Amino acid sequence: MALKLKRRAVLQGVAGTAIALPFLECMLPTGRSTAQGPTRRYAIMLAGQALGGDNYAKNSSRVDGQNITENGHYIADTNYGRGYTLTTPLLPLQGMEDDFMMVSNLAIPFNASSADGSAVPSGGAYRDFHGGGCSPLLSGTRSTEARYTCNGITSDQLIAELNDGQTTHKSLVVRAQPAFYVSGYSFSGRQYISYGPGGGNSGRIEAQASPEVAYRSLFQGFVPDNDEDAARFDFEMRARRSVLDLVLEKRTQLVDKVGVADQQRLERHFDEIRDLENRIAALPPIASGACVVPSDPGADPPIGGDHDGGGSGSVTPGSGYSDEHARARLFADMIHMAFVCDLTRAASLQLTAFQSHMNVRPIADGLGNLPGTVRPARWASVAGDLHEVGHNGDPNNRGQIPSAGLLGWHISHYAYLIDKLRNTPEADGNALDNTVIVFTAEAGHGLQLNDASSQNQTHSVENMVLLVAGHAPGLSPGEHINGNRAHPATVLITAMQAAGYQGNTLGDVSL
Repeated sequence: MALKLKRRAVLQGVAGTAIALPFLECMLPTGRSTAQGPTRRYAIMLAGQALGGDNYAKNSSRVDGQNITENGHYIADTNYGRGYTLTTPLLPLQGMEDDFMMVSNLAIPFNASSADGSAVPSGGAYRDFHGGGCSPLLSGTRSTEARYTCNGITSDQLIAELNDGQTTHKSLVVRAQPAFYVSGYSFSGRQYISYGPGGGNSGRIEAQASPEVAYRSLFQGFVPDNDEDAARFDFEMRARRSVLDLVLEKRTQLVDKVGVADQQRLERHFDEIRDLENRIAALPPIASGACVVPSDPGADPPIGGDHDGGGSGSVTPGSGYSDEHARARLFADMIHMAFVCDLTRAASLQLTAFQSHMNVRPIADGLGNLPGTVRPARWASVAGDLHEVGHNGDPNNRGQIPSAGLLGWHISHYAYLIDKLRNTPEADGNALDNTVIVFTAEAGHGLQLNDASSQNQTHSVENMVLLVAGHAPGLSPGEHINGNRAHPATVLITAMQAAGYQGNTLGDVSL
C-alpha cells in the first residue's frame, strides 16, 4: 500500500526538533496529481486611512505652506488597462506591476436621505463613519449602527473555514499597531478586521500584536510563562545540533517508503536544509526559498505613549509610535513562511487600526530611508497622527500629497510580502502563483457618508480602491480595472475564488 502523508506533515526528531516537508505527491488526495497544483492561500492587509484629505480634490495639495495643483498622487489617478503609470502611493510596487491588479471606482451603497439603521441598503454602510463602513467593507454585510463590528464572516475566515483541519493553524491574525495612542480612549473595536461565522461580538478574532509571541506560537509552538522559562528555552534553541542529524532515522525511513519522484523532492529539500546549516555560522538563517524557521525577532519594540490626538501641535515626538514599520515587516516575514511551510492558508494583517491615531512623523521623516519605502519626488514631512492627516491636522502640509505618501508607506509592506513570495520557488513557479493577497484602505475619497452633501471627504465609502496580488486563475495581474461603482466585496469574492472558494457570495453581496 502506498504511503500517504498529510499536507502539514513533519519529521519529528529528538528535543522537539521537526522539519516541515515540501509538497509531495503522496500528500495529495487519491486521484489527484501535482499537475493540479498545491492548495492556494489568501491574505488581506488593511490600512487605517482614507485615500485623500478633506476638502482637497484628487489633484490638490498644500506642501510647505504652498498650494499645489498636480496630478499623479491619488492612487487611481492613472489610465485603465495595462501599462499604466504608477502613482505616488504605488511607487513601492515598481517592478511588480505584473504581479498585482488594481480595481478602482468602487463604492459601498448607503441611504443618502436617512440615517436610520433600518434604512441601510443591502451590503450598505450606516451613516456614521468610521464604524459604519467596517462591516460592508470586510464582510459584505450591511451595518445598522456606528459600532466597529462586522455583522458577518470576513473573507479571510471563509478561506480559513475552507481549509479547516488541513493546517496546524486555522488562520493567522496579526496587527502592527499595538495601541490606540489617544489619552483617555481605547480601540473600542477598531482593532478587529477578522470575524468568524456569523460575525458580531462573538465572532471577533483577537489579533496578535506582539511579533515575539506570534513567532513563538507559529514556529516553536510554545510561549514561556515567565522570564526564567524564556531564558532556558532560548538557550536550548541555540544549543540544538543539526536538525537533519536529529531526524536522521525517520528521514531514512520516509525516503525508503515514497515513490521515486518524491524521493528526489525530499533529497533536494534535505540538501537545501544542509546547505543552509553550513552557512549558519556566517549568516543567521532567514526566511528565503525553503521552509525554514526564520530568525527569532527577539523582544518587541517598545510601545509608544499616548498623545492628545489631533494636529501637529498635540502629537509630540516619542508619542503614538511603536516602530510599526519594523512590526509590520516581522509580521510579513511570518505570513510568508507560514504560507510556504503550510502552517496556515489564511492570514490578515492590520497595518494600522481603523481611525488610526499613530504618529506619522517617524514615517514621514523616514520615507526613502526606511527599508522598502519610496520618498516621492515632491514631499515634505507631515506632522500629526494618521487620522488627522486626512482631516488636515498639519496647517502647512495637507491634501493629496501627504495622504499619498503615507498610503505608500502602508503599500510598502504589501510590496514587501509580494516580493518575498514571488522570489520563493514553488513547484514550477513561485509561491505568489499560489497565493492571493488583498490590500484595502479603510475609506475612499468622495461624498461624505455622515451628511451625504460634502464632496472630497475622507469619511467616504466612494471611490474606493482594492489591490489584489497573485497569479491564480480568475485574477488579472498587471491591469487597472474600472469597478464602475461595484461593491468592494465583489473584488473580495473574486480574490477568494482565486484562492479556492467555491461560492459567489460574501455577506449580502453576490457576483
